[in-house]
Amino acid sequence: MDAERFTQATKFMHEQTQLAKLRRAVIARLAHFGAAPLLPRNSLNKAEHAALALKTHLTSAKGNPITTFAIPLVGAHQVSDWAVIEETLERSLRALIAQSDPNWRAVICSQTRPDAITLDPRITHLPFDQNIDGHDKVAKLQSLARHCLTDTAKPGFFMPLDGDDLLHRDFTIDLHAQPDKGLLVCAGYMVNAGTGHVAETQNRSLRALGQKPFWKFCGSCMALPVGGAPAAETAFFQALAEHEHRLYPYLAELAGFTLERSTAARALYVINHGENFESRRGRGGFKQRFIERFTVTDHEQLSQLTIDFPGSSALVSPRKADL
Repeated sequence: MDAERFTQATKFMHEQTQLAKLRRAVIARLAHFGAAPLLPRNSLNKAEHAALALKTHLTSAKGNPITTFAIPLVGAHQVSDWAVIEETLERSLRALIAQSDPNWRAVICSQTRPDAITLDPRITHLPFDQNIDGHDKVAKLQSLARHCLTDTAKPGFFMPLDGDDLLHRDFTIDLHAQPDKGLLVCAGYMVNAGTGHVAETQNRSLRALGQKPFWKFCGSCMALPVGGAPAAETAFFQALAEHEHRLYPYLAELAGFTLERSTAARALYVINHGENFESRRGRGGFKQRFIERFTVTDHEQLSQLTIDFPGSSALVSPRKADL
């Protein structure tokens, strides 16, 4: 991608900056004790208002839940090689098709209709025709929230999912087993597609001081129960889209969701495949360094990974990790 196209693709990111930890802690504590109404209205941002509004409507995903995966996809005009996007998307979708619980659907929002939507009738395309000068992922996520939670609402769970990430084959069955809880991915994997090296992410501990949970690296990290209040849920997820994924747990818990924090790897984040947005912005270096620091070398674990995450064998294998 030349410099001019890159500049256009990264303009107007619209994601809100990280909120101060102390401020979040105070607001969360007040909300926990029901004292949030005491806060001045102008002291809260749009997402915090939407979270507190949703809190009064929360219901669990009872009955026969369906998980909706909302996938914002770049347009062909925004990338150097559309074939790479098609390849990575197909790999992600095949991981969904292999889910042990088939009760899911995926909606892909993009300017370009990808060929991969023909893989399964549960996969549909939401055309994106807004004229946005620059990065449009936030707007696509907001369109997906409106379409999936209001226009075509299905009770169950809702999860933003990037089109190059993979989910564990038991992701949906584990999710549906706890209808009263959302899922926050703490344990997971990161794969450098260029080297085949894999790192495991987990919560920081005394034994692993340099570790970080998966949700701090990747936006494909949280699924929440939906179906009780379409308008409030839509507003919440549209506001959530304006913030980076590091704020997802705070805003979800502010909304009253109970989060199950996974201790077993449930998602896989692929970097350095050639069209990662962070790489094109020149911000992926620290992730590559993390992978090199925490590279998995156990062949049995790597072999199990390729079983648990269908499609990952093309990215990593015990043999490839040795190269």
